[in-house]
Amino acid sequence: MNCVDGGICLCYDEDPNASTDSNGSEVDGSDSTSGAAPYFAHLSRILPEHPATSIAQLLELPIETKYTVTQPTGLLIRTLSNLRSRLFNASLFDPQSIAGSISVGDFPRFAIASCNQALPGLLEIKKRSKNRTMAIYLGLPNTKLKNIDAMVLSRLDQMKLRSLGPARANLDNATSTLLPLSGLSSAPPIDMLKPRVAVCIGTGFEPMGFQLQSTDIDRLAEGLLRLPLSNITVVLNDQPYRGLRSMLESRLISKLCQRTVSDDGTENLPIDVKVVDCLQPNQPSLASILETSSHVVATADNIPVVSMAAAMNRPVYIAGMERTTGLLRDYYHILDTKNLVRRFYPLGSRYSYMLMPEISGKVDEFSAIRDHDPWAHYDARQDLKQTVAFIKSRFEEINK
Repeated sequence: MNCVDGGICLCYDEDPNASTDSNGSEVDGSDSTSGAAPYFAHLSRILPEHPATSIAQLLELPIETKYTVTQPTGLLIRTLSNLRSRLFNASLFDPQSIAGSISVGDFPRFAIASCNQALPGLLEIKKRSKNRTMAIYLGLPNTKLKNIDAMVLSRLDQMKLRSLGPARANLDNATSTLLPLSGLSSAPPIDMLKPRVAVCIGTGFEPMGFQLQSTDIDRLAEGLLRLPLSNITVVLNDQPYRGLRSMLESRLISKLCQRTVSDDGTENLPIDVKVVDCLQPNQPSLASILETSSHVVATADNIPVVSMAAAMNRPVYIAGMERTTGLLRDYYHILDTKNLVRRFYPLGSRYSYMLMPEISGKVDEFSAIRDHDPWAHYDARQDLKQTVAFIKSRFEEINK
């Protein structure tokens, strides 16, 4: 059996509104009558900015995209026809059907999985190819680490491993970057005198030390109302935990849209709020929103947005940063020290008058908590090049 030149195995959460083709036939995603078409449209927006796509490009692998739906487990498959590789929306219950959709001899030379839902398919491909497929995982996999040929860890992933034992953080099959790979690079600067703010809400939960609560949303709304803003884009870039969406509607969006009077008697005019749900059809991509924003406010659980915004050299402010605990608190301390993020604490917020005398330089209206050093430039492209160099090195080592 021969392996082909390369391939990508990715995973995205299943779209509850997408239906599968009863014949398991190929769908191009442009057919508006197809129940899966909105989800294909969502994929077409995010695939170009996915880090695995960037890795494939740096490996100089040709990419041609097709969409296929298979009947048995409702798997969503993206075929890179030149490489005979696949993008799987993997089922945890039937990983063999994933590898079973690839004919003998068509197993890719490289398979890259980006979340634990794709892990069963990745391991099955590696097994059926008799270990000829190089299994690459972006992040910390929920399996024995020796099962993965190459892991790309963020500093937070390393901190998780180190908490289990110092030796676990120094692995031959792993490379690391400060932030998770984003697949993006520096974007043109935006006029800071006319703020265009993107408020990005994640799942609302990060197991390493944060859960978004109603009090956090209240503080976020209070802080945004303190700023001289005429419009805000609220972005839901992931599936929020149950009940979070309704809290955002009642405690954030509705408050921003109302004329209010603050505690000091200041009248706040209604703000024009645009809500973007990136998982829905006909919505702009997250990267395009960040590119056109002058400031990004992300909830503390939303590490993917922090990574993307830093890669595009946008100022990133963390809402709820003061309530993070454990490893996540330590991680944000590192990012803050490196001048990549700041705590979201707008000028005029509660108790900020006590901090003002200690600020000697120019006050950051979004983080009026202390003097700040200038924002650092984060070279995410260098992270990608480093990752590709590591993958090539591991590939040569494995195939000696």
